[in-house]
Amino acid sequence: MLIGELSEKTKLSRHTIRFYEKLGLIAIPKTSRRGNNYKEYPDDTLRRIEAIQEMKSKGFTLKEAKGILALATAGTLDPQRSQRYILKKIKNVEKQIEELHRVKQELLAWAAQCDTDECDIQRILEGKPKLC
Repeated sequence: MLIGELSEKTKLSRHTIRFYEKLGLIAIPKTSRRGNNYKEYPDDTLRRIEAIQEMKSKGFTLKEAKGILALATAGTLDPQRSQRYILKKIKNVEKQIEELHRVKQELLAWAAQCDTDECDIQRILEGKPKLC
């Protein structure tokens, strides 16, 4: 299929598809070029992009997805290894949640402080020293 059809089926822009190709997430055989030099993407490219989109929806980065896909392509991605990747991702998500909770608490403190005449954000913008 040509890039336009692939774009329609995946709901990704042509630019994104080319970016995935540049990153090595998807590849087309050199023999997949038409006489007019258009790229003919094999059907498995669609499945691969769908897998990338699914991994992204679960919080995996493109770099992580590329690693997982490489293992799957090499035939070395067994259920135990997959589970380790998922559990590692869960730990990363938990760290992000903790960090976001900390930031939320700081913002709540700032917001409460702005009920007074001593709002830290205003002081920062005015270049005044922060109150303790």
